[in-house]
Amino acid sequence: MPPPITPPAGASPGADRRTRILDAAEAVFARAGFHAATMNDVATEAGMSPGNLYRYFASKDAIIAGMAERDRTQIAADFAGLDPVKGGLLDQLETLGRRHLVEEPRARAVIALQIWAEAARNPEMARMCAAIDGTVAGGLASAIARAKEAGELPADLDDVSFLQAVFMMADGFFCRRAADPNFDPAAGADTLFRAMRGLARILVLPAAHAAAAE
Repeated sequence: MPPPITPPAGASPGADRRTRILDAAEAVFARAGFHAATMNDVATEAGMSPGNLYRYFASKDAIIAGMAERDRTQIAADFAGLDPVKGGLLDQLETLGRRHLVEEPRARAVIALQIWAEAARNPEMARMCAAIDGTVAGGLASAIARAKEAGELPADLDDVSFLQAVFMMADGFFCRRAADPNFDPAAGADTLFRAMRGLARILVLPAAHAAAAE
């Protein structure tokens, strides 16, 4: 079962119950699968009656929406916390990446894979996935720009291609972790971040690359 996320200090009882429900739903969806799981299963896991559960979430889709928004808010806060005063931005990005890719339980990757599959046929889930991707892309783009200004990344880095590569590699990491229970995420992350740093040195804009070769 994924570790519960502690509500902020001073959170209302309603917010605390929503958090409890979302934590319970993550455990149930990872264990039984999104389609097989029922609202009754979630209520039992959360230690409340089905009627009480429906006061907060009208359906499984509504629960998924709550999970997605919670993740999006956390990701935005993580990127907002990046600060050159704390050290190298690339090192901070790697620490942030390891927190989400390695330190989070495998159940999170399993759920992500289910949501991505559902998004292929469900426009609302596709919209939620796009919102999270947009938050990640915006945070990464800002961090990359600041890293270039600080000289940590090449000034002629092709930002668009680099972001696309980072997304594809991270998505592949999530899929591998979800599909293979024997996958070692810590070792995989070592390879992933070495590859990303290597790509940052060669994915330069064509004109700048040609000029550098002269």
